[in-house]
Amino acid sequence: MIRSQGRKAVHDTQLYFKNCCPTRRLLEPLLYRFITTDKYSDGRSSPSSLFRRQSENRSPPDSHKRPSEKRNTPPRPSSSYDKPGHRPTQRDAEGQQPPKRLLTPYNLAMQLKRLCSEGNYDAAVDRLKSTPRDAQNVKVWNTMISECLEAKRFSLAYDLFTDMKRRGFSPNTLTYTTMFSGLTRITAWSTHSKQLANAHSLYEYFLKHTESIKYHEPDNIKELSPQPIALYIRILGDAGEYQKIFDVYFAMDQEGPLAPDKFVFTSMFNAISARPAGSMEDQELSISMRAASDAKHVWMQMEKVMQKKPDFDLDPLLIAAAIRALTRGRPNDQNFAFEIVRDHLGLAKPGEPVPQGFSKKLNAWTLDAALQLCNVMQKHRLCIHFMRQVMDKVSFERPWMRNLLDHNHVHKLLRAYVGLSTLGSIDESSQALEALEWSLKNDAIYTLPKLAPSPQSYHLVMMTCWRSADWVGAVRAFELMTGIMASDFHVNGGKAPPSVQRRSNGRSFYPDAETMSYMLRTALKTNDLSCLRQAMWLTEHAGVESLLRTRDKTPQFYRAKFSSALMETIDRLLDGEEIDEDQRRRWRGWRIQAREVARNSKGSPTPEAEEQILGSDGAVGNMDEFVAFQMVSRSSKSRK
Repeated sequence: MIRSQGRKAVHDTQLYFKNCCPTRRLLEPLLYRFITTDKYSDGRSSPSSLFRRQSENRSPPDSHKRPSEKRNTPPRPSSSYDKPGHRPTQRDAEGQQPPKRLLTPYNLAMQLKRLCSEGNYDAAVDRLKSTPRDAQNVKVWNTMISECLEAKRFSLAYDLFTDMKRRGFSPNTLTYTTMFSGLTRITAWSTHSKQLANAHSLYEYFLKHTESIKYHEPDNIKELSPQPIALYIRILGDAGEYQKIFDVYFAMDQEGPLAPDKFVFTSMFNAISARPAGSMEDQELSISMRAASDAKHVWMQMEKVMQKKPDFDLDPLLIAAAIRALTRGRPNDQNFAFEIVRDHLGLAKPGEPVPQGFSKKLNAWTLDAALQLCNVMQKHRLCIHFMRQVMDKVSFERPWMRNLLDHNHVHKLLRAYVGLSTLGSIDESSQALEALEWSLKNDAIYTLPKLAPSPQSYHLVMMTCWRSADWVGAVRAFELMTGIMASDFHVNGGKAPPSVQRRSNGRSFYPDAETMSYMLRTALKTNDLSCLRQAMWLTEHAGVESLLRTRDKTPQFYRAKFSSALMETIDRLLDGEEIDEDQRRRWRGWRIQAREVARNSKGSPTPEAEEQILGSDGAVGNMDEFVAFQMVSRSSKSRK
């Protein structure tokens, strides 16, 4: 092998092979592959490029020969490298293949997600366990556990949690968060006792994990997070283990990164509000545990944590959960909830100063909880007062206010009107109708689908009109709901069908048995034959036989109410009106069908709106006196 150290040696070697070597064309590439060792960095051409240009300029050595004297080279046999689409193996300068690309944890995680998306969870688990350990890490195992939990493969997820520890991968806080978050998907814990035991074991493992982190890495705030505990409390609440919730709470650190945060308190309030009243566990709790399980006590504990942690975030979700939990408590707890509404939401009672703007804590969740509190305590006028404050201040031209009100808040307002109409008030139906028209107006102007009235909205207005015996208001609500112009009855005398307004899709709702039951009951309550004739005319247009036979989503209770109201309406009209024989025969046939439907609908459950027992003003006053007595007695005991 010739080695050269300079350009002159290269030039001499070139001349030698040019004049002496007959196979110089074959050796030139090989020669300069080995003798050209320096890299010409000064911008001049290298020897190989020079000789390449010289070879291109020279004529081929065999070009002077005759065609008959040219060498007949046999064709080279075809190989796989000549096939189209074949990519030969790339080699480096020394003729060796490059090293193969190793499998990274990210690529492995993507493979597992692709297999899980295809439903091959067992194949994904086998793929994970068969890969080299260098391609695995805790994030890959967390990904596989998360995919199994999303598919509700809870046992497989816990097996993976156990297997990852056997293989030397220590679960981190994200692992426990993933496990607890997946277990919250379980709703019927009575049939998942094994998974509940696994949740208890995961909690114990997490406590050991936090103790290890506090000893070895006390500054690792990411691993010292109470989020898994908040999810575990939520599981305990869903499973009905309420006493253990407070055991977990009292076992938490009162200071530091593992102290209770807003998520922990929110989970506790949600568990208290979802607790069934009069459960057997209440009888087993001691007096101290009953005090600890009180929502008001939990709020006091939260205020202590807020004093120790100035950066504690009292967000609207936490306030809404606390109000809902206090709503299910004793009367003094409910009055304490009103204090929270005043101090944190800025909703003032009548006679109190009203703030100029909205509180930052007032949103759709907190407002809904405050209105529900008023209706549960049967303070319907206060519910109307709070809702009117918001309706007067809201400006839907501002985008951030468009999510403040929706049809659920309007339903709370309409239920308050229903409650007041039961007490004998006569103006509630017109105010309920104004609230309904306000929703329709703002939805039409600002396009607010969440504020658009639903069939339940119209039915609540009709219920208010029925309790107030307001037939005019019921007809107006019926026209707004269906687009059927019921007022045409006074024009044609019921001899022609009513006209129907043409509206866009979703703006009209066809009347069902519940709708017509309210119309017939309202007409019956007026004791006016003209109202009965108009109600019967609308019922015929809606289709009596279809309303009696159709078994749609309408509760059986309203089918029974419609049948009984229809029979009573027909009886009154037959007794007080002159009806031709054909119409009399048709009405009697409908009466027979209605009697059969009413007989078959006996014992059907009563909806909440119908069975609500609304108290009187005296009952509300007695409740206020009881609350005042309890507050005075408690304050006197504390002084002693």
